[in-house]
Amino acid sequence: MEMRQLKIFCAVADLGSFTAAAARINTVQSNVTMRIKELEAELNRELFIRRKSGVVLTAAGETFLGYARRILQLTEESRSALLDTGVPNGPLRLGSMETTAAIRLPKILTRYREQHPDVQLSLLTGTTAELIKAIESHRIDGAFVGGFHQNPMLAQQEVFCEELVLVSSDQFDSLDSLMARMPSQTVLVFRSGCFYRSTLENWFYRVGLVPNQIMEMGTLDGILTCVSAGMGVTLLPRSVTQNCSVRHAIRCHELPAEFSRVSTVFIRRQDSLPTSAMSAFMEMAQQRREVADLH
Repeated sequence: MEMRQLKIFCAVADLGSFTAAAARINTVQSNVTMRIKELEAELNRELFIRRKSGVVLTAAGETFLGYARRILQLTEESRSALLDTGVPNGPLRLGSMETTAAIRLPKILTRYREQHPDVQLSLLTGTTAELIKAIESHRIDGAFVGGFHQNPMLAQQEVFCEELVLVSSDQFDSLDSLMARMPSQTVLVFRSGCFYRSTLENWFYRVGLVPNQIMEMGTLDGILTCVSAGMGVTLLPRSVTQNCSVRHAIRCHELPAEFSRVSTVFIRRQDSLPTSAMSAFMEMAQQRREVADLH
């Protein structure tokens, strides 16, 4: 079993296509096909189900994918550890909730790039659930997610504390007036797996409210624009509402502390060895939190 075989296998699993995998790793499709067949013969298991539209993992393929990613990650970590001179360099793959990426990260990322120009930063945005899966599968090195999680695979460190507020258009001057109209309101949220969405759903359950409908949207700007136009309500950090372009057309309503006070947590794999690039980033994020606490 060769490392190149494992890289090709992971690329096919990620993209669901031999052709796309060949393009990603800069080879020809016939080479990808041959390498996968060799791997299947060695393991005596079929790893993919071939379809006209592409390929999907078999049960054996799903099992093997976790091990393949772990092997590749350990190989990369061992190489990085030997080459690590203490000066941050190389790739650093980060993930973040969209709200954190929009409000909290720009200054941190800009400062980090200025101080460590040899680090190749990349940023993936997604829901908390998606980001945890990306950490578990070694697709990213660290991520900002909502709240702490009962997951022994994760190392977790609080970096920000947010106040969540229920956001409506400015036609509602109080939480009571908004709650009275909630059965006719649309709830505008990110897709399932969003920490803020689950918090809002828990609050609805606690107070016995049933909204008219739930509409999933893909962007923060889209949600805020629709809320400001009177289309519905959402739950977001107050810091987001204070800096958005429609802040004069929306109103924030405070919720009980058990729903409004949440931690933004930086997570990484517990079994991973932090590189100099990762350690420098974590230190900078913590410094940013300390500065914010002083103000």
